[in-house]
Amino acid sequence: MKTDLTVRVLAIDPFSRGVGFAVFEGSNNLIDWGLKSTATADNRKSARVIDDLVDRFDPDVLVLEAWEAEGSRRCARVQKLLDRIAYGERSRIPVQLITARELRAIGTLPDSGTKYGRAMLLAERFPELRSYLPPFRKPWMSEDDRMSIFDAVGFGIAYLGGPMVRAGRAANGG
Repeated sequence: MKTDLTVRVLAIDPFSRGVGFAVFEGSNNLIDWGLKSTATADNRKSARVIDDLVDRFDPDVLVLEAWEAEGSRRCARVQKLLDRIAYGERSRIPVQLITARELRAIGTLPDSGTKYGRAMLLAERFPELRSYLPPFRKPWMSEDDRMSIFDAVGFGIAYLGGPMVRAGRAANGG
């Protein structure tokens, strides 16, 4: 049986034209991350991208957003994609769903109270992500695709229960 130090986690976060991903080996080793573009909002292309990521990284667990949970605001297309990945007949590895509440618990508030605050917190924890941090989003701006990287990293941290999660739980009385 593998220990936490050797568990390979692939966390994914689909966005309108692709997939953000993060790969961990244990809670402290972010070994790869990025965006894979599909050019258009197409579930078949996104599913192929995710299959390719699974083949490439051979994870022990796939971590996704709990799209049916309270607080999730995924569009119907992405909900269908996540449903297909989590429950489809091609599912080859265990899938773990992370709720919005679990994602917010990765750090102490107020830093992790917003997506941008969470992204800044994650960029502090993993300095290699700093160059991917998009500028602060104004209310009239659409979300930068790069935020999917930070959501995926957050899903991975929430699943692994690393130091950020334990510190957040202690600060929030959990």
